[in-house]
Amino acid sequence: MRQFRSIPPLQYLLGFEAAARLGSFGRAAEELGLTQSAISHQMRLLEERLGQALFLRHGRSVRLTDAGRDYQRTVARSLAQLDEGCRRLDSFRKPGSVVIYAPRDFAARWLMPRLHALRRAVPKCDPWLDTSGAAIDFKTMEISIAIQRLREPDPAHLSHRLMDDVLAPVISPDLAKTPMASSSDLLKHPLLHDERAENWADWFAYQKVKPGNISAGFDFSDSDFALAAAELGHGVALASLPLAARAIEEGRLVRPVKGALKTDQAWFAVTTAIELGDPVTQEVWNWLIAQSAEDSAP
Repeated sequence: MRQFRSIPPLQYLLGFEAAARLGSFGRAAEELGLTQSAISHQMRLLEERLGQALFLRHGRSVRLTDAGRDYQRTVARSLAQLDEGCRRLDSFRKPGSVVIYAPRDFAARWLMPRLHALRRAVPKCDPWLDTSGAAIDFKTMEISIAIQRLREPDPAHLSHRLMDDVLAPVISPDLAKTPMASSSDLLKHPLLHDERAENWADWFAYQKVKPGNISAGFDFSDSDFALAAAELGHGVALASLPLAARAIEEGRLVRPVKGALKTDQAWFAVTTAIELGDPVTQEVWNWLIAQSAEDSAP
């Protein structure tokens, strides 16, 4: 707490924010359910604590000094963040809340289409999908289960290999109307790029094709956007087949050439024994394993 010694009491900050916004101690007192003298007293103590005049007082009205206007921005922003943090706690208070961390592309392409199935299988579960991209730390973060693309999971955690990460080109049905005899024919269309480690150079090397310059085309921060662009006919994407599987099944994407490139990574579900002590989280864990088994079935 030592580094926070200069922060005034929260009630002072609430009073300051209201008085600064409303331009009146009286109106601030009315909003906060206090007396005007209480607000006035708090503001004097606040100014003394900060060693800085925050208000210019003119009878019943007040206006901010230059220092007060600067401080108002800081206080308003900080209170808004505290309020957001308090509201976010509502999800943790819900019975059956299970926080599933996943990369955005996996959440959008694999988890989202299966949420109805998850609710049917685990009716007590209220899933919360976290796609923030933060580094995972079960000790400090509220995460029930994490989905990660890894070479090897951390042995300190419980893990289950859900599926291999296998790559193949995909394209919209309209662009695929002209048959392709080999991967060389892919170069007749724009190549779509995302930020995964494997890229088109790996694909063409796997296919023993020397494509020349392949850097042209759209670039995307994650593969969900690249797949969406492929569905819209903007070009051909190098897709993780587990993520593209539903779009292929539904005919929104097709695989124009044969072959699939297996990467050295896989999709893992990761958790801890403490998290699985929650019965609902255990049921969700079992459901994920069952879903991956279905996907892997011939």
